Amino acid sequence: MKKLLLPILVVILILSLAACSSNKLADIYKEDEVIAKAKNVVETINTQDYDAVVAFVREDLQSQLTADSLESVWKPMLDESGVFKDYKTVVAYGQKSKSTSEEYAVCVLVCTYENATRTFTISLDKDLAVVGMYMK
Repeated sequence: MKKLLLPILVVILILSLAACSSNKLADIYKEDEVIAKAKNVVETINTQDYDAVVAFVREDLQSQLTADSLESVWKPMLDESGVFKDYKTVVAYGQKSKSTSEEYAVCVLVCTYENATRTFTISLDKDLAVVGMYMK
């Protein structure tokens, strides 16, 4: 079973990376700035200062997200994960909204912690304000 699982996982990983690389960042973005901003968001999440995390979110979206709602979902995951160690993988790519045609930068950060690996997906608008963030 393990011999079968590894090749399947490798194929899935290759397809995932191919999908990401085919969507290059729009010209309005600089990859190093996108990655720096996304890392800043993740570092703030790791401090568990959820009010500061909400401050990264684009102003028109802040009413839909509260520090309490983030804390209720993320705190147990972060507590279980232990101390942040490093970034295992960081990839930035572009994505266009189907409803608004707005260009976004998406940064996927695979992070190693003391007891777990977590994947963050941070979406940024043209002003590098957060318009989406997920942790798995």
